[in-house]
Amino acid sequence: MTDKTMKSALRIVLQVLINAVIVLLLIQVFTFAYNFSYKVFTDNCMNPTSKEEIHFEIKPDSSTIEIVDGLVAEGLVQDRYVMLAKVYLSSYHGKMMPGTYTLSPSMTQDEIMKTITGTNDEEEKSE
Repeated sequence: MTDKTMKSALRIVLQVLINAVIVLLLIQVFTFAYNFSYKVFTDNCMNPTSKEEIHFEIKPDSSTIEIVDGLVAEGLVQDRYVMLAKVYLSSYHGKMMPGTYTLSPSMTQDEIMKTITGTNDEEEKSE
């Protein structure tokens, strides 16, 4: 093989490797996006068999991020970013009311949001 053919063979191999890395990165990004979206749009709970009751307090000047961080710290919600996305994409955003609530790890994220916003099923059906 001549020097010229060696360079072009090396160039082709390098291009194939770069393309393979790009494809693998795209697969990783799409997998992450799918998993994140799945968690946001499904309604899960931390522990379905838990009988534990946790008294969770929302102070009058608490932000949404502080409330979600508190839910994560108490073991009521697993992922901060998933819950934040769920709150911002839902009708619950800006409706969380100050007070002390009795919550449980067996409650779904939607049940927790209904509790801390004071929303019940009858109000939702009438909207």
